[in-house]
Amino acid sequence: MIRCAWGLWLFGLLVSARALPPEAVSRISEAEKWRERVDAGVSTRRAVEPQPLDVEHYTLQITLFPEARRIAGRVTLRGRAMAAIESLQVDLLTALTVTRVLWEGAPVAFAHADDRVRVLMPLAPGQSFAVTIEYAGEPAILGRLPSGMFFSAHSGFPVVATLSEPNGAPAWWPCVDDPADKATADIEVTVPPGYVVASNGLLEEVRPHPDGWRTYVWRERYPIATYLISITATNFVEFSDVYQAQDGTTMPLLYYVYPEHLERARRAFPITREALRVFAEIFGEYPFLAEKYGMAEFPWDGAMEHQTMTSIGSSALTHVDTIVHEAAHQWWGNMVTLRTWHDIWLNEGFATYSEILFRERAYGADPGQLLRQRDDGLASGRLRGTVYAEEATDPFDDIPAIYTKGAWVLHMLRYLLGEERFFAALREYGRRFAYANASTEDFMRVCSEFYGDSLQWFFEQWVYAPMRPIYAFAWSVQPEGAGYRLRLRVQQQQTHLIARRDPALPPIYIMPVEFTLRYADGTSEVRRLWNRARDETFDLLLPRPPVSVTFDERGWILKEMRADFRER
Repeated sequence: MIRCAWGLWLFGLLVSARALPPEAVSRISEAEKWRERVDAGVSTRRAVEPQPLDVEHYTLQITLFPEARRIAGRVTLRGRAMAAIESLQVDLLTALTVTRVLWEGAPVAFAHADDRVRVLMPLAPGQSFAVTIEYAGEPAILGRLPSGMFFSAHSGFPVVATLSEPNGAPAWWPCVDDPADKATADIEVTVPPGYVVASNGLLEEVRPHPDGWRTYVWRERYPIATYLISITATNFVEFSDVYQAQDGTTMPLLYYVYPEHLERARRAFPITREALRVFAEIFGEYPFLAEKYGMAEFPWDGAMEHQTMTSIGSSALTHVDTIVHEAAHQWWGNMVTLRTWHDIWLNEGFATYSEILFRERAYGADPGQLLRQRDDGLASGRLRGTVYAEEATDPFDDIPAIYTKGAWVLHMLRYLLGEERFFAALREYGRRFAYANASTEDFMRVCSEFYGDSLQWFFEQWVYAPMRPIYAFAWSVQPEGAGYRLRLRVQQQQTHLIARRDPALPPIYIMPVEFTLRYADGTSEVRRLWNRARDETFDLLLPRPPVSVTFDERGWILKEMRADFRER
């Protein structure tokens, strides 16, 4: 999501920007900066505990007091029980004080402890409910990559902004904070004179009050996950553009920036329209066409893909990859949302590979070369982790894996399935899980359908296993009969195991590998062969001898290359 300097320390680990997309690097840097500001005030939350509930709609009514760094709110949750429950539990940090709870409009008893509001009202299966929580206080900051509500300033004017991923929503509003329980939302924010509020969905009205305060009323009618609901408020200036869909439908692009950055944003933001056009061609039409897309400047060095209204930091306003990355999230993360935080790569790996696809389509860039530029080439290097987040309570503990290695997974699937089937699979995945949630297993099943066979073996080695293959390669050519025998030898030297590997399969990386053969007359050809053994030799009969042979020249496989062979 973000960009910063070329190298930084994160919890004792030196992370190089060469291994990360710029938006991910900046997210780490900004996290460290906010940690220094809030110091011991950063806390953590327990893992999501799914309840048998379906929250269908939220109404947020929030008043901001920027100078005091406080809020007062009234949030109503409407939904129904999916099974019998004895009590309703709503996530809200105890740093905020609950003053009253209403059940179907009537005050009821409640308990607020362990960052949850508990209301002892039994529900039968299918029974609907409407609970309103009134609260106030100073929002806290949560997590490794701090999330919640931030109070800052630009040019002396206060800014209030939210960033709730992964679990910061209950730091500023009560909700059932499960990414798999999406709902529609009304977001009503009251602010002092001089403030403008940017949020999700469509701006329905701005209500003036006699004292000069105003209430901005935003309506999000597409299902949205709690961590994607956002508000940003300051003395914004606004400008707009228009996106034209493939069927000719037009949609507003709304931009909210600090007055001192207006001209910079006017020059940089038109790339947004082009990104949406490119992604509509690749993935299918922009998924929130009945509302808008927009960006709002906020006090962070990078960006966050809030649904229909990306928040973007001042230092990222002119950064093409960041703008493109967040636009791609409207498909991957917002339209199709991860089922659990284990599946965060379905958001970040997809958006990172979308950066690659955009540069390929818009500028003719080589996707393999772009990915190699983000890799240190080492099995034990910065992309050594698992793409699947093993710790759901801390899903961003290995940013290089979920962002860049996740992008490599998609690149290798493209290689394996071929262009037509890969992009058809992405479009079907988006169609099948639109405005809902998907898991890694769901994505694997869709890809397997288009591949024509199970891809369990592929996901075992690239998504659930750490590291990568270490290849050694050599070739020789000898005359034979009227032609030549080309001998290719490939050896895998890694020692790590493949997690979840079917014992019937070899404990190595199973992949087709490409060999590029070049001839004296300047022509070349590519041979693709399946490597299914740790040490494998291929013999090819050719009518003429190649003058050079290269291994995976186009960069389809995430790998480490070594020059020396190990003896068997």
